[in-house]
Amino acid sequence: MSSPVLRDTLRLALTVAVVNGFAALTGLAFAMYASMAVLTVTVGSYGNTLELGRQRLIGTAVGAIVVFFGYRAWGSLPVVVALPLALLLARLIAGSLRLTVGYTVCCFVVISGWLTHEQQLDSWIPLRLFWTAFGILMALLSLRLFWPSTARQQQRRGLLQLLVDLGQTLQETQDPAPEAERRRRLGQRLHTLRQSLLTLRNTRGDALRELGALAAQHPVARLWDLLDHACESLMLALDELRRLPDPQWQAWGLEHQHSAASAFRAAVAERLLGWQAALGRPLELQAPPQTPLPRLPLESLRTANAEVSFQQMPPQQLQRVADHLVVLARIQQTIASTERHWRALLR
Repeated sequence: MSSPVLRDTLRLALTVAVVNGFAALTGLAFAMYASMAVLTVTVGSYGNTLELGRQRLIGTAVGAIVVFFGYRAWGSLPVVVALPLALLLARLIAGSLRLTVGYTVCCFVVISGWLTHEQQLDSWIPLRLFWTAFGILMALLSLRLFWPSTARQQQRRGLLQLLVDLGQTLQETQDPAPEAERRRRLGQRLHTLRQSLLTLRNTRGDALRELGALAAQHPVARLWDLLDHACESLMLALDELRRLPDPQWQAWGLEHQHSAASAFRAAVAERLLGWQAALGRPLELQAPPQTPLPRLPLESLRTANAEVSFQQMPPQQLQRVADHLVVLARIQQTIASTERHWRALLR
């Protein structure tokens, strides 16, 4: 199923149908809370749903405790006095636990329990907790069983696509189109790449939750950070190449040096594809490619023809050539440093 929206909607409908079917078989009261839990926590990926489910379950438990003991302690007081006291207590507890979504759920449980189920708290509270936990569990299972949608997979796929797009953009920096048009196209591509990187960063928290309590030390999480920094550095270098004026290599007899710079760009793009292939297995941390690193052949600048061309160039033209080579050297350093730290993660 190619449409993510249709897939997610169908998954949600199937999960609610299964929950309602199970509730009908059990015959237990208040089964609507299971469906409510499924509908409220099934948002986005497994990691996001896990966090929302945790918040909702804790909020429900805190609200149940407050309404159970609060009603016994202050039930004889007028509602306009007792209920605000119970809500204040719930707010203090929820705040100390740093609940966000769970805070709203906690207050809702207190209000509904106090005003609607005050005569059946002994049965309502256990069933409310049971159905909420059951709904959350079914929502998590649905994300694992029906078209799995995990933040960890999304993080990996996003990084893989970003590496491919960076390689293609690097090749486009030598587009023979007019300079203004080239800069406009590259600017649009870089804007899209930055948005993709920001999206990955915004969803990384959900992916880290899926890796467990010690996610920050997990090799996969550390590799995500490493590739994140590499992508950001490459974007900065690409943006600098976009802004630099054309060095006009051929006009000054530097065809060989231009070919070497073009070959280096192609080698870096190929290397990024090699990174993508090394990250192809989602459950294993693979080593970077074993082939030699892309190398900028600076020795070609010392040839007799190059020296003659440099002597003929005005200072402004020499600066243009030097600026391009400095940025390409920075890209080379980014690739080498990333792979060095990548290999260190495997030890």
